[in-house]
Amino acid sequence: MKKKEMIKSHQEFTQIIKNEKYLKNKEFTLYIRKGKYNYPHFGIAVSKKLGNAVERNKLKRRMRVLLDEYKKSLKENNDYIIIMKENTKNLTFEELQNSFQNLIKRNGEKNETKK
Repeated sequence: MKKKEMIKSHQEFTQIIKNEKYLKNKEFTLYIRKGKYNYPHFGIAVSKKLGNAVERNKLKRRMRVLLDEYKKSLKENNDYIIIMKENTKNLTFEELQNSFQNLIKRNGEKNETKK
């Protein structure tokens, strides 16, 4: 994932989380906002409850690999915030991949929830 595709600003994170629609399953919560650019932006949030810095960074690295793989199937002009839940720390990469794949398949369906 390139630097220009990342959301790092705390203000932007909170604005998306408070105001935008989201999808969730046991492992992830995915917030989606209409973006300003012609390419997607991604933010990854991992709670300190998931372990020490080494474990959290490992989860973020895995998520970045998944995003690189699946970003072509996501809408190009959207911003995405992915919040990883506690269930993710015990999963293998394949299980993470399946869970994320199922979540983004639901992205265009009507069962999206709004805050």
